[in-house]
Amino acid sequence: MASVTASSSASVTATSAGTLARYPSARYAWYVIAVLFAATLLSQLDRQLPALLVRPLRKEFGISDTAFSLLQGYAFAIFYTLAGLPLGRLVDRGNRRNLIFVALLFWGAATALFAFGQSYTHLLLARIGVGIGEAVLAPAAYSLIADCFTPTQRGRAIAIYYVSIAIGSGASLLLGGWLLAAIPPHGLAIAGIGSVPAWRLAFVAAALPAVPLALLLLVTVREPARQEVAVASAGIDADKNASFGDFTRYLRQHAATFSRVLTYPALLSIIGYGALAWAPALFERNFGMQPMRSGPVLGLIIAIAGAGGTLVCGFLSDAWTARGVTAARFRIALLGSAVFALPCMLWPLMPDARLAFALLFVSVFGLGIAQSAAPAAIQAVVPNRMRGQAIAVYLLLAGLLGIGLGPTAVALVTDHVFHRDSALRYAVACTAAPAALFGLWLIGSGIKPYARTLAALHDAQQRRQMKTAAKRECSAAV
Repeated sequence: MASVTASSSASVTATSAGTLARYPSARYAWYVIAVLFAATLLSQLDRQLPALLVRPLRKEFGISDTAFSLLQGYAFAIFYTLAGLPLGRLVDRGNRRNLIFVALLFWGAATALFAFGQSYTHLLLARIGVGIGEAVLAPAAYSLIADCFTPTQRGRAIAIYYVSIAIGSGASLLLGGWLLAAIPPHGLAIAGIGSVPAWRLAFVAAALPAVPLALLLLVTVREPARQEVAVASAGIDADKNASFGDFTRYLRQHAATFSRVLTYPALLSIIGYGALAWAPALFERNFGMQPMRSGPVLGLIIAIAGAGGTLVCGFLSDAWTARGVTAARFRIALLGSAVFALPCMLWPLMPDARLAFALLFVSVFGLGIAQSAAPAAIQAVVPNRMRGQAIAVYLLLAGLLGIGLGPTAVALVTDHVFHRDSALRYAVACTAAPAALFGLWLIGSGIKPYARTLAALHDAQQRRQMKTAAKRECSAAV
């Protein structure tokens, strides 16, 4: 694998210094995607696994739905999002490959510690560790992808990478469901340890791949040259490391765009993470399906529908961009919103489990289209040296509202509005409806300002490239 290298036919781009920097060969670039795909799949597995284990965790530690939602949501989300801001700065300045290597080892260790937690506090601390460790992955991965693929190829590349989120989320439910079905309820007897419950074994299994994957990344992936650094807008010199002040000033100058493109994914995350956290419990409480039965079905739905929507987004995004469709990278989110808006409210209310599964499939498919549009749409309107910070802000909002508020809002409505566990279906529907409608409005109203920001950035790049070319000609003449 280490022999995968950039070919002599790699694409070329101009840098700020007037030299030529090559994009890696297609073969190597797709290999980097494969390694990042595996890392993200593992992160989703570690992140989502508690959703299938609501009942054993509540029973062993004596906690309520709300307490579990904090474990699944904000204990992870707050530290994941806050750590993402300084780590996003490191991504823009430092070696992204090395940052991911350290992060993999860190969150793998935290996942293993969760498996051996002896109190609710121990579990909270372990989830905090997972959040901090995973905070670097997305900013670093998206930044690496942007420097491995030309702008015309990024939609498909990011979409294929983004599929790992859907597959990882689905795999967590599949793995958990299979383990719960295979292991006796009283657990397994292990020599020197005693009886180990199934839920602890599931977390050990999720933590094990971190070390070999980290070593594979370190040995076979190299830090690529940063591309398109000769992009400036509104007086910001993007050849240099952009300061946080430069970044916030750029956001303010294009507030109409970024108030939408950074916010709509957070609202949709409320729907996605709320459903993902509580779907196994909903099918158990309202349809009598044990997690060992519903888990594999939910896992397949999330993996297939989420991956399908993501791939549709990537290929349509590139196709629309090639055709010159206005704000193509962002407009694709509008299509996804139209698909999921109604099903995301109705699936929990279905009288039959099969109908609920079917509508959930449609909802996840539409969410896959809309959500996976966000990274490419954000990167298209942000200079290279600000991409890590932009993705960190995107993750901050998505984490606080989606990963954190999504599961917690459902639990609060169940516990404090309906006051009964069996009303979980109504709580899921009530939290999804306002988020879906507001998110749809944000996307629809953001097309025009997004197109203006895209045009301004393109014009600035063209002017800078012409200036660089003129300087090169003058130097050659002398």
